[in-house]
Amino acid sequence: MFGDLATVDIVLAVLTGVCGSVVLAAAYRMANSGVPNWKSRKLVHVTVGTLIGLTVMGYTNLSGPALAIVLFLVVLLYAWAHKSDLVFDLLVAGSREGESRLNTFASGLMGVVAFGAVFVLFFSRPEIFVASILAVAWGDAAGEVIGRPYGGRFIRKRFRKKSFEGALAVFVFTLLGIVSALAVYSTEVSPLASLPQIALIGLVVALIEVLSIGWTDNFFIPLVTAGLMWQLLFPGMPLLLFSG
Repeated sequence: MFGDLATVDIVLAVLTGVCGSVVLAAAYRMANSGVPNWKSRKLVHVTVGTLIGLTVMGYTNLSGPALAIVLFLVVLLYAWAHKSDLVFDLLVAGSREGESRLNTFASGLMGVVAFGAVFVLFFSRPEIFVASILAVAWGDAAGEVIGRPYGGRFIRKRFRKKSFEGALAVFVFTLLGIVSALAVYSTEVSPLASLPQIALIGLVVALIEVLSIGWTDNFFIPLVTAGLMWQLLFPGMPLLLFSG
């Protein structure tokens, strides 16, 4: 799984590390300039998730993603050395109204855990892994990006004023994420022929997003997306963890 770095690995790693750092810096400046926290949070959510989803399978081995992480951490540590409360400020900038910095940290951590589990279980199916990332980066993010400014019909207050418009956005952009992953990586499954199954997955993801509290959506959406794609689009495929 780890090996020598090819040219494409170095290029992708530098691109990911630099872009991730630039996006994080932009979100930090947005938050400090008075822009609502949800906008800076979703900027990171969408751009970094999309960047990872569209590049991660381009590496020749795991040394490439490892290099990207190292480059990102080097930039972050350099910035932290010049501003000791940087990490604190970043967590504040990424926190929802009424939520703690610990919840923000847990949201990112549990998302990474879920993506790692999907990667281990479905490594032989890159379309499943990429779709699980895009379901969060596009689908989950769309619920807030569209629901906040345009949502007018709230489902119920106990669902934190989530709107029908936001739920519809989650459904539509989850579909787009799955279709994109299948179009790029799958030679066996036609997105058009499998549209009913994909629509069902989108509905389930939208329901999870409506019912989610705190960091739970970042954890359950990729796992559920991957599991449903496995059962509905690739039935009978053995999990990599148990195939040997």
